[in-house]
Amino acid sequence: MSVGGKLIAVANMKGGVGKTTTVVMLAEALAADGARVLVVDLDPQASVSVCLAGDALLGEMIVHGRTLEAYLALKLITRHKPNLSARIQPGVSLTIHKNAPLALSLLPSGPHLRLVEREILYELTERKFSMHAIDEKLWKVFHDDFVPLAANYDYVFFDCAPGISPITEVAVRAADLVLVTSIPDFLSTYGLNAFVETVWRRTSRQASHIAPKSAPYVLVTRFQAQVRQHQRTLARLQAEARAEDAGFRLLETRIPQAAALADALVPADGAPPTFTAKYGAHVPNVLIPLVAEVKEILHGP
Repeated sequence: MSVGGKLIAVANMKGGVGKTTTVVMLAEALAADGARVLVVDLDPQASVSVCLAGDALLGEMIVHGRTLEAYLALKLITRHKPNLSARIQPGVSLTIHKNAPLALSLLPSGPHLRLVEREILYELTERKFSMHAIDEKLWKVFHDDFVPLAANYDYVFFDCAPGISPITEVAVRAADLVLVTSIPDFLSTYGLNAFVETVWRRTSRQASHIAPKSAPYVLVTRFQAQVRQHQRTLARLQAEARAEDAGFRLLETRIPQAAALADALVPADGAPPTFTAKYGAHVPNVLIPLVAEVKEILHGP
């Protein structure tokens, strides 16, 4: 269990549904609210790493092995004892709030993370690990090395890769809150029930797996109120979330389709932006309500 801070996993079976946007803006919004925030990038695309660190710093961290993939390779393939904290970049945000950079740190991913995950499976299989034993090995590494990071932060975000990789699954199982981002259309929500069935209901039926702590919360992203399909899909999600046997809950806050939010992900040229200037009207209309919802879920009203 986490000590001190809370663990938040942001995941979905499908890509392109606003995961990175959600992680960046929610992490920065919580930091602007006074929290110490760490973002751990579990996605080989490293999108959140690029958004927060920029190309130059991320490239330097990759070259010097200060990435998640380098840590996992040393820990599980070559069986060294690497230092996880040494790979965390503090003060990574260039966004200014109240005349100071946001208190945001990053453990970046790199382009070879998926290959490293595969090599870990090969290596452990060669050592005669069963699939169950591999699951438990990954769980132990995550629980022993990653969960304690929460002692130094108020919130630790895990930006998960699309689908269900072994690393994504242990992050979801360990998290205090799982946010499933989804555009309110047919294709984006198609795999939602399969995701819930695979990770939540299957693990709760198997004694060999530690089930996630609670049902996931769906966060509707790229919402367009004038689009009929979005209206209908949102109504369906609301009805499903209210059902007695609901596999998920639904956040009240919705992230709109907005160019300003997409622009907020692009590292700024010139002077660092302020938090208010970066997100504009979305601060009072989206970010403050979203932060309030997340804090109520994690800490109570």
